[in-house]
Amino acid sequence: MLYRLSYSLGSNPTDGPGPGNTPAEHVGMRSNLSWMLLVGLTVAGGGTVAWAQAAPEAAEKAALRPVVVAQADDGSILLHGSVAAISGTTLRWEPEENKRTLGFWTKADDAAEWTFAARTAGTFDVEVLQGCGTGQGGSQMVVTLDPNGDDPTTIPFVVEDTGGFQEFRPRTIGRLTITKEGEHVLRVKPERIAKRAACDIRQIRLVPVP
Repeated sequence: MLYRLSYSLGSNPTDGPGPGNTPAEHVGMRSNLSWMLLVGLTVAGGGTVAWAQAAPEAAEKAALRPVVVAQADDGSILLHGSVAAISGTTLRWEPEENKRTLGFWTKADDAAEWTFAARTAGTFDVEVLQGCGTGQGGSQMVVTLDPNGDDPTTIPFVVEDTGGFQEFRPRTIGRLTITKEGEHVLRVKPERIAKRAACDIRQIRLVPVP
């Protein structure tokens, strides 16, 4: 595809469409800029264009692979919000020091999911570190173990008002049993959002039952 290059060498071509470029052309420039730069560097270094084209695709696939959380020596499994795989439109990880939480949970279709590796099977208490603003409690949430498996385990819980979305309190919401070692998935998702937002969740911890 050819573009009418109407910006100067001293400007950033991704800052905005220059005079003479249509919006569609500008979108094309943005999406292909990194690929073109990689092709140029690769050819200059004696590589091949085929490798250059494959490299972004490989990097994208690697970025999509979930983090696999390891089971601790004491048998617990800590699922921190920062390593959750998020699906939906508004739910996000909020990295600010006073937050460090999954927040903006305003859509019932939004979910957070963790992949973890269990070295030992057994029964675990499910502890949710949850916050919720004053007057915003009452949303119905559900935690599911292996939601895409043959026999998923679900634990529903109702969000408690903690006096603030970043006023976190640990809550044991139930128990689940991991029947075999290996990789598993834990998902948390609203069933019904009562008010403005469901809650904030900083982490979920699976604590082995003695």
